Amino acid sequence: MELMEELVEEVLIRVPPDEPAYLVRAALVCKSWRRVLSDHGFLRRYRLFHRTPPLLGYLHNLYSRGPIPRFVPTTTTSPFAAAAPPPPLGGCERWRALDCRHGRVLARAFFDHDDDPLIVWDPTTGDQRRLAVPPPTTTDPRGAARRYTGAVLCAAADGCDHLGCHGGPFLVAYMVADEHHAVRVSVYSSETDAWGPPSAAVHVGRLFDARSSLLAGGALHFALYGGEGILRYDLRGHRLSVMETPGDFTGMVLVKADGGRLGFATTSSNGGFLYLWTQQQQAWAQHEAIDLKAVLPRGRGYRCHTRQVIGFAEASDTIFINRAAGVFALDLKSRRARMVGAVEAYDAIVPYVSFYTPGRS
Repeated sequence: MELMEELVEEVLIRVPPDEPAYLVRAALVCKSWRRVLSDHGFLRRYRLFHRTPPLLGYLHNLYSRGPIPRFVPTTTTSPFAAAAPPPPLGGCERWRALDCRHGRVLARAFFDHDDDPLIVWDPTTGDQRRLAVPPPTTTDPRGAARRYTGAVLCAAADGCDHLGCHGGPFLVAYMVADEHHAVRVSVYSSETDAWGPPSAAVHVGRLFDARSSLLAGGALHFALYGGEGILRYDLRGHRLSVMETPGDFTGMVLVKADGGRLGFATTSSNGGFLYLWTQQQQAWAQHEAIDLKAVLPRGRGYRCHTRQVIGFAEASDTIFINRAAGVFALDLKSRRARMVGAVEAYDAIVPYVSFYTPGRS
């Protein structure tokens, strides 16, 4: 005797999303279960029930022959093949992952030209959008030594729950510094298929580091190298500004604190503690110190690498720590940590967080 379809849904909706293989196995039980799991309405309710999308893995860049991207899966079933490199983007096998948000990856191809394109990629469907970089300003002639970074996000912003919007309209913020360290931001809209005008420039002493941006309070934030400050781009006002930090923090990673506020994380000089800072009324306050020996799995070794905190997944409040034994993902809410990658000399990683149903877009 088969269960009523409503009861089947109540069972399947409680399958944890952090391992997509569970849904694959459930679909093999019988035709009625497979029919439920193939229904777009059920998948929408499934995402609403769980709310927090799972970590599927992370991208990092190998520069010895590159940049050549690599993806490290953190689940047994992933949109990426564990033994193979990610696919060419924009027809180019060499590309650098810059950012990931709302189910999309932002990368830049390397054809060894000044105008190498940006690529917006949805790994779960394989869809790619190739974007020509915005034209240089008059004070930033093509060919000048420049540093760049970027961010991708859903165009709906506050009007979307971001549980399954990776197929909708998006924005790309492209930040570039000229040879005088004058930084500007241009924004691309997929709805108009065009770049907007660049923002007014701000001057910085040191350029932005390789880590991904953070979206908080209606603004994108980018850490400056060495933790000397934070670049803040107001999405609505199209304004760029520089925020001071309470000191120089090598290896600083931007995080989202309670209430969606901006924060950052860094480690003690000996790597034993993780310090969490929060912006409070135009000032910074260290609100927590986490003893890493108490939260990381025992027997894994505690000798740290120079750049120990290497990334943050804002959708799942997960921070990534590079230790002598490997890469660990620490959930800041539950304080649970797990090893997700082998020992590597990572400079930075780009976490990929998304709901994923194998065989479905």
